[in-house]
Amino acid sequence: MQIDSQHFNELSRYGIKPDHLLSDACLNIYTGAYYLAQAFKKWGVSWDTVGAYNAGFKKTPRQAARRYEYAKKIHYYYTAIKASKRTSSKDQKIAMN
Repeated sequence: MQIDSQHFNELSRYGIKPDHLLSDACLNIYTGAYYLAQAFKKWGVSWDTVGAYNAGFKKTPRQAARRYEYAKKIHYYYTAIKASKRTSSKDQKIAMN
């Protein structure tokens, strides 16, 4: 996940360095999920918040467009993954019969 450099000072208090986020996939995902959860807690669970995870919450038309484009891309991949899991699950059930 993308971890904004604005968080590096806070993460350093926990012994987490930027290199760790690049070399340890689990730590990276856990850290990104933490910051996304904080954003959901502060601004609510919405696709706009997902977009803000990447583009920020600045109230300008440009930032709003960036939030929208990022959220649209994430939504596309999210629905594709969900659909493939449903298909995979159906295939497994058919194979078991």
